[in-house]
Amino acid sequence: MGQAKTAPRSRRAGRPRPRAPRPFLSREDWITAARADLVAAGVSAVKVDRLARRLGVTRGSFYWHFKSHAELLRELLKSWEHTNTGPFERVLAGDETPRGVRKFVAIIKLWVDEKDYSPAFDTAVRDWARTSREAAAAVHRADARRIEILHRVFIDIGFVDPEALIRARIAYFHQVGYYTLEFRESREERRALVPLYARVLLGGPSDVIDAAFAETDITPQVAGQPVMASASSASASPAAAPAKRRPR
Repeated sequence: MGQAKTAPRSRRAGRPRPRAPRPFLSREDWITAARADLVAAGVSAVKVDRLARRLGVTRGSFYWHFKSHAELLRELLKSWEHTNTGPFERVLAGDETPRGVRKFVAIIKLWVDEKDYSPAFDTAVRDWARTSREAAAAVHRADARRIEILHRVFIDIGFVDPEALIRARIAYFHQVGYYTLEFRESREERRALVPLYARVLLGGPSDVIDAAFAETDITPQVAGQPVMASASSASASPAAAPAKRRPR
């Protein structure tokens, strides 16, 4: 005669329930996490173990999407080229984007607003390029393409070569240098001075440039209005200040 079946034991009171399954991470999730570590601490901080711990998953999740750490780094560079150069491409190619000076102003807004374009991501990749041939090649491609875009904008404005190319280079070198030097000024001061920079870089009639900025949320600096003191100007002595130029 068989043994009587016993009822299953009830779960003990207070016993923790099984954990809910972790959300499935996509390939893009890993790239986004790698970008955050790159910007915060450099490429040496982009490690599989470290990313897995921060994301709350195992290394196996990583290898579901990537064959190796090197592949992740390659995808990170592709992401940088797409996200930080793509906005410049869209300004150039957009059917609804105004031409000429207004297109140049649209590019300036990309730099100043720092929404679609990330200077921190740019700086991190440039630092990475010092020790990686692959990163250096990506930086050279991006720089060449951005200068080419600016070159076409200056041609569209009415300049001819070689002046159009030189103005494009100066405009781009100026902006890269701004971030490389880690220049300190408030957001308000920078935005107030942007139209003045545009006048210098374009060398065109101020009324045309001001009209282009009037269609944006950037307010031009009024001629003769004192500029807010920055970290560099605050330390300068009054005697060292240049004399005012007479208006012509």
